[in-house]
Amino acid sequence: MWRSIFGNFGIRVLSALLNLGLVILFSQLTGAIGKGEQSLLLTSIAILTIFDSLVGGAALVYLSSRFSWLGLLGASYIWIVVISCSAFVTLFMLDVFTLNYLFHVVMLSALSATSAVHASLLLGQQRLKMYNLITISIPLLTFLTCMAQWFLFNQLNYQVALYVAFASSLIISIVGVIRFFPATQTMGHSWLSIWKNMFTLGFYNQLAHVTQLLSFRASYYILEQYKGEAAVGVFSNASSITESIWLIATSISLWQYAVISNAQDQKYTIQLTEKLTRFGMLAALVAVVFFLLLPPTFYQLVFGPDFGSLQSLMWFLAPGVWVFTYALVVGHYFSGHGRYVVNAAASGVGLVLSLSISWLLIPQLGALGAAIAASLSYLATSLVVLYYFLKDGASFSLFPSRAELKQLFTQMRMILRKSSYE
Repeated sequence: MWRSIFGNFGIRVLSALLNLGLVILFSQLTGAIGKGEQSLLLTSIAILTIFDSLVGGAALVYLSSRFSWLGLLGASYIWIVVISCSAFVTLFMLDVFTLNYLFHVVMLSALSATSAVHASLLLGQQRLKMYNLITISIPLLTFLTCMAQWFLFNQLNYQVALYVAFASSLIISIVGVIRFFPATQTMGHSWLSIWKNMFTLGFYNQLAHVTQLLSFRASYYILEQYKGEAAVGVFSNASSITESIWLIATSISLWQYAVISNAQDQKYTIQLTEKLTRFGMLAALVAVVFFLLLPPTFYQLVFGPDFGSLQSLMWFLAPGVWVFTYALVVGHYFSGHGRYVVNAAASGVGLVLSLSISWLLIPQLGALGAAIAASLSYLATSLVVLYYFLKDGASFSLFPSRAELKQLFTQMRMILRKSSYE
C-alpha cells in the first residue's frame, strides 16, 4: 500500500514542481496581469473539460471492471464530440469569448477529456504506472515547451505549449489503452445499459467536479470584474501554493480510489479510508505550516515585486485548504462505491457559499475577500462529506496514533532498504 502511495506522491511532487516552475516563469516574465490571463485560460479549459467528461469521466474508474471497454470508449468519444460542438456553437452565439480564443479552449478541452477517458480506464484496472505517466506528461511537456520558447524565441505562447502537452498525453494514453486492452472483453451489455450507467454515474461525478471547480475558481471571474487581472494573478499564485498541500491527499486517494472500486467489503473500505485520512491530515498540516512560516520576502523574490501581498492571502486560505484534505480523501471513498451524489451535494453546498461570500466581500476587500470565501467554502464542503461518512458508521479522528506512526516509519525503512538493493 505505502509503496504505491509513495510512488504516486513522487509523481505528484514532480508535477507540482513543474507547475511551480511555470507559475514562477509567468509571474517573473509577464507580471501579475500575464499570470492572471494564464489562470483564466486554464480555468476556462478546465470547466469545459468537465462538461466533455460528463458521460463517464472519472466514473470510468468504477465502470472499467464492470463493463466492456469497447462500449465505454465508444460512448465517451461520441459524447466528447457532441458536447464540444455544442459548446462551441453556444458560446459563439453568446459572444462569451473571441472566436480564436473559443476555438483553442474547445480543442484543448477535447484533447484533455479524451486523454482523461483513457487514463480513467487504466486506473480502474490499477495500471498506476501508466496512469502516472499520462498524468506527468502534461506538466512536464508544458514546462519544457515554455522554456524552449523563451530561450529560442524570447517569447511565451501558452496555448502552443498546451497543445504540445495535451496532444502528447493523448498519444501516450492511446498506447496505454492498446497495450492493456482486455483481450477477452466483448460488449457484454447493451448500448442502452452502458449509456445509462455512464450518464448516471458520470453526471453526479462531473457535477461534483464542476461545482467543486467553480467553488474554487469562480471567484477569479468576480475578482477580475471588480479588481482586474493583476488581482487575479496574485490570488491565483496564493491559491496554487496553498493548494499544493493537496498533492498529499491526491497521492493517497489515487490508490485508494482504485482499490475501493474493486473491493466488496465496505467495513474494510471505511477502515482503510479512516487510516489514510489520518495520515493525510497530519502530512498536510506539516506542509501548510511550512509554507506559512516562509518570510514574505521569499515569495516576492520567487514571483516578483507584484506579489508582495501573496503570503497575507495564504493565511486566510490555509485553514480551509487544510480541512479540505479530509474531504478529498473521504470523497474518494464515496466515489469508489459509485456514490458520486454525496460528493456532488457537498460541492454544491461549497459553491453556493463561495459565490455568496465572493459577491459580498470581493467588491470591498478584493483578493482578501476571495481568500475568505474560498476557505469557508472548503470548510462547508468538508463538513458535508464528514456527515455522510459518519452515517456510514465511520469514526472521526484527525491524526494517526503513535503506534500507526511507528508502523509507517518501519514500512518506510523497509521500502527504502528494498529500493537500495534493486
